[in-house]
Amino acid sequence: MTPNDPGELSPNILKILLAFRFWGWAGFWIQVVLGVVSGIILIVFVGSRAIGGGSAGTLPGLTFAWAGLGTVAISVLWHFRYTRLANKMRSPDRPTKQQTMRQVKIGLGISLLGLLITLLGAAAIVGSLTVKSLEAPPPGTLITRDTTGLAVQPIDLFVVQANTNTILAHYLSVLTSLWLLNRLTERSGRE
Repeated sequence: MTPNDPGELSPNILKILLAFRFWGWAGFWIQVVLGVVSGIILIVFVGSRAIGGGSAGTLPGLTFAWAGLGTVAISVLWHFRYTRLANKMRSPDRPTKQQTMRQVKIGLGISLLGLLITLLGAAAIVGSLTVKSLEAPPPGTLITRDTTGLAVQPIDLFVVQANTNTILAHYLSVLTSLWLLNRLTERSGRE
């Protein structure tokens, strides 16, 4: 290749390409792990409710928790897309700076929306646990078995953990997208 060959990569484009590949895969795997753990916890919680277990998940709280988990799945796919975008940057018909920035901004929007949805779920879940703890029998009351469903169960706290994992997945996705956007604008501005 000659220096004027459009297929040759400049050092700045190469650095952007490597950043997209690395952070695309890092974001992908981090979100997969956190999402799978959250999903398993939520499935166990729903199963325990069916047999009379925890009740922390009010319908709105659980709905938002599942929706937040769904947006993690979309964000996982978007991070995989970042890795494919890195491969496209090697070709002579690589995406323009504006096209690449648009992809990162869409990924950022997905993560921010998921973060909002999951935070709403967390607020509903913590609110229902707070109400349960305030309605529980006073300390010192002998309870042999909670037939009222008012006591906070250990499984209830797992739902909080699942939501926290989902929030962390979205937060890390936001950081990844912002970092890529920063790299893109910083490096491309020097081209």
